[in-house]
Amino acid sequence: MKSNINQSKTLQHQVYEFLHEKIVNGIIPPGQRIVEEKVSQETGVSRSPIREAIRRLNSDGLVSVSPRGGVRVYRPTFSDFKYLYECRLGLEPTAAYYAAIRMNEDQRNHLKNLVKEMDLVIEKRDIEKLKNLSTQFHFFIVEASENPYLMKMMNQLNSLMSFYRNEVLNIPMRVEDGAKEHQSVWQAIQSRDGKAAEELMRSHIQHDYQFYSDRYSEM
Repeated sequence: MKSNINQSKTLQHQVYEFLHEKIVNGIIPPGQRIVEEKVSQETGVSRSPIREAIRRLNSDGLVSVSPRGGVRVYRPTFSDFKYLYECRLGLEPTAAYYAAIRMNEDQRNHLKNLVKEMDLVIEKRDIEKLKNLSTQFHFFIVEASENPYLMKMMNQLNSLMSFYRNEVLNIPMRVEDGAKEHQSVWQAIQSRDGKAAEELMRSHIQHDYQFYSDRYSEM
């Protein structure tokens, strides 16, 4: 981070982005402690902006701060996953429906390229890159719905949903099946078939939850 300081952004915002990326991509795993001194050494930033960034991450629900001042990455429970699943099931199929109807050609091309890139990443078994692309795929569809209220609700949940998506993509069999489902959603959107896009997205989310539920039961 020391060599990539962006003068147009505050130090607090840059530290927030630095930690946010590591948390949502699983580089700093759930339950791990975040030590201000270590973050300061990694970023070259003083304690004050780091504390402000941690307050923001706490507001996002990505970290928990103990009364004694300790900071740890949030560890979601199975109930959390269930409730997030219910939210996804209510919001994302609707987003896919309207994205299929409203998406312009530039947006369709961008989504097509995302799907192609995901396929290449799967061949290379680069799961960390796949997690990032999968997040982009889902959120881009929400943006393309052009519904500002739907986007606002998904924005509030997006960071926590990254925990859910990371857990699902750590299940080996889910990677290939999920890729096929992304392809199906994309094809429905490409055909401007809102109803099919809605149903395929709903099925995709249901399969995600089933895979995670099965794995949780085994554990």
